[in-house]
Amino acid sequence: MAASRLLPDFSLVRGGPFFELERGLHLVGPPRFEAWRSALCFTLVSWAPLALLALLQGKEATRLFLSDFQVHAMLLMSLPVLVAAEPYVDSRVGVAARQFLRADLVEEKGRESFEAMARGLTRWRDAPLIELLLLGLVIAFALGSAPDPAKEWLVVADPTPRLSLAGGWYQYVSQPLARFLAFRWMWRAFGWGVFLLRVSRLPLRLSPTHPDQAGGLGFLSICQASFAPVVFAVAVPVATYSFRANAAAITESPLDYIMPQVLYAVLACLAVFAPLVFFSPQLVHAKRRGDPWFSAVAAHHSRRFEDKWFHRDSNANPLGSPDFSSLADLGSSFMVARRMKLFPWDQRSALAVAAAGLAPLVILLVLDRQFLAVVSQLRKSLS
Repeated sequence: MAASRLLPDFSLVRGGPFFELERGLHLVGPPRFEAWRSALCFTLVSWAPLALLALLQGKEATRLFLSDFQVHAMLLMSLPVLVAAEPYVDSRVGVAARQFLRADLVEEKGRESFEAMARGLTRWRDAPLIELLLLGLVIAFALGSAPDPAKEWLVVADPTPRLSLAGGWYQYVSQPLARFLAFRWMWRAFGWGVFLLRVSRLPLRLSPTHPDQAGGLGFLSICQASFAPVVFAVAVPVATYSFRANAAAITESPLDYIMPQVLYAVLACLAVFAPLVFFSPQLVHAKRRGDPWFSAVAAHHSRRFEDKWFHRDSNANPLGSPDFSSLADLGSSFMVARRMKLFPWDQRSALAVAAAGLAPLVILLVLDRQFLAVVSQLRKSLS
């Protein structure tokens, strides 16, 4: 197959005004797509001025800022992961898109449509209006929301309550930047989901006997699991908010304490793997088509085998006969076809996404020395 037919330049990430800005600042670029410079730059821009401005406000503001683990978790953990995950996710998504052609899953009459869909996703990715709307949305949030009263270092009360310098930077720079990066990932995931929906409507060549038991679409589950770093990054502020809001529940009901994060992990799994449902109708069709065909082949082969070895006086030596091997191979293929999944997912991929959603809560409990206490309370409540 010609290399031009394998979408060598397909990318979910490398495009759009914000990416072009990063490339213009030499934060990303050739020869390899690496995002560590962008992650470091955005982390410094969002967090370092806060520390400096809080220090200028005095010891009390510095103490309050340094004790605000919610801000540090978002800016020192969530934000850099959102940026650093770009090359990893982009490479896995690119491999998945090219796999449709490399494995001949798209029939010849549908390949031009497939390539047109890939170009359409690229136009979505590069559309400046989308990122401008996302930027306007986070700015509107910043202008329309009041400072968090729990963050005392955000406000100074002399002579009247107003945002401090550190509070202004957090309200109008740090927090909007983190939100923009998260919303941009949501837009990318939406675009990829629409692409999969359109591909699922093409004529696909799905094989019921494929070893992945998903007709050859098992790679999609692995691709979707590559969004686990993004799930983790979004889970960090969810965990810190739940930790701050429900810290008292540790000594009361640990289920109330951990349930918000568990709910987030479940919803994240549903959101990440939901686009794979689009392929279920074709998997059902392939299974229905394959079952009677393989049943007929198996019946024909089994009758010939029985006629030769059971119902006739054969002097052939069964040792080393290919008949037994072919019967076993046919049986294995038949069982694979019978166990074909109607939803192309695998357990390890789902566990990876769920673990990414729960990991921030575990980290916070360990840092706060409450992990063993929560585990003990859970054992008591479940016993």
